[in-house]
Amino acid sequence: MMEMLFIPFVQKALIGGVVLSILLSLLSLFIVVKNWSFISIGISHATFGGLAIGLYLGINPTIVGFIFAILVGVLIGYISKNSNLKEDVSIGILFSFSMALGLILIMKTPNYTTDLFTFLFGDILTITSLDIKLLVGFTIFIGIYLFLFFDKLMFCCFDEEVAYTTGIKTNFYYYLLIVIIAIATVLSVKLVGVILASAMIILPASFASLFFWHYKKILIFGSLTSVVMITAGIFVSYYLDLPPGAFIVSLYSGVFMLGLFIKKFLLSR
Repeated sequence: MMEMLFIPFVQKALIGGVVLSILLSLLSLFIVVKNWSFISIGISHATFGGLAIGLYLGINPTIVGFIFAILVGVLIGYISKNSNLKEDVSIGILFSFSMALGLILIMKTPNYTTDLFTFLFGDILTITSLDIKLLVGFTIFIGIYLFLFFDKLMFCCFDEEVAYTTGIKTNFYYYLLIVIIAIATVLSVKLVGVILASAMIILPASFASLFFWHYKKILIFGSLTSVVMITAGIFVSYYLDLPPGAFIVSLYSGVFMLGLFIKKFLLSR
């Protein structure tokens, strides 16, 4: 098993996987506290539309994906805040539209098959040095941002109205958090794909919250378990010749179900 550590693309996959697990774990806490699980699903699937536009126009799909995901995320937030529609309604509409648009454009794009599969399900073994640099840079930015504004963000997530009355610019933090989630989602697409990206954002804090109540413990434990799951998933999927992204999500989901069972039937006694 140790010989695979000397394979360049495996080394990049492990580094990228560890950095991605930390990035998504940092955001996972806010998504779970804010009950934004469906928003992360909507943004991740909407990313497909942006990637398809990039492929169709012959522009870098990742760049277009960034722009499209951010626009969709902000639009979801705006509709939710400024209309009678609930968040899940606006998400469902934009999510469906983006996937439909993406499929139409992909079908009109020559030689799309490989890119379509990669975008939908990801392939962490194809990660490049540039991908790692983007992940590291954005993770550092998120880490600094959370360190400076963590308390205000948590206040907004727990009770936005009360936070507003204390003078906190809740709209600013609301939309900025959506933009950050959108960017993180696009960065994770190449590793786990559009369909599975939302699971990797939701699972860390969801699993950690089974055993911990304090948000800092949830943040730390979620990050550690996410690193372990992604690392183990890369190793095992490589040797079993399985799709890495799908196996990582399956493994993590299985561990979550096991944790749920342990908490309900063993720790509750």
